[in-house]
Amino acid sequence: MKKVILSIATMVAMSSSSFAGGDFTPVVEPVIEVPIVQADVSGLYLGLGVSSAFFDAICNCGGKFEDYTYGGVLRVGYEFNQYVGVEARVLSSTLEENGAKIKSHYGVFLKPSYPVSEDINVYGLAGFASTEVGDDIKLEEDGFAWGVGLEYDLSSDSRGDMEYPREFDGQGDQETGLGLFIDYEKLLQKDNMPDMHVVSFGITYDF
Repeated sequence: MKKVILSIATMVAMSSSSFAGGDFTPVVEPVIEVPIVQADVSGLYLGLGVSSAFFDAICNCGGKFEDYTYGGVLRVGYEFNQYVGVEARVLSSTLEENGAKIKSHYGVFLKPSYPVSEDINVYGLAGFASTEVGDDIKLEEDGFAWGVGLEYDLSSDSRGDMEYPREFDGQGDQETGLGLFIDYEKLLQKDNMPDMHVVSFGITYDF
């Protein structure tokens, strides 16, 4: 009987020693990694708006000729990064007052940009354009054109847990969705040519 008690006591002592001696391995909860969703975005955008054009020239009679016309503008562009993009635009103003409507204006521009907030982007335009004016005043010229503008993001996208393929997405009208734009463009910067100024306002969609 003493031998049985001694054996049980020895087993209990060995068991206690095993736990107290640090041989016990704690249970570790498994780590579950949540995959990061890749955002489906690109630098491509489209824009459509209304335009107001002002024509200012010296007529053959020695006096000034001025006219306001109204029409529309189509913009197609691609933004390479946060600061540089390209844009092509087509413009026409068919609603005239005094006979100097802009029959067509085609241009390709370098578009430097800067996001001043998560929703607002300011930009410039500098490039080559061709402009044709018709009816009472007739003019067809091409050359340097430039402009400045502002874009405002209307989308409710947010970075969240998504991974964006472009580092500038989510700032200054760069998210997928709708936005607004307003800009000014001088259609032709050339000596001895009429001044043609256009202000446009409309919507954009970023893909």
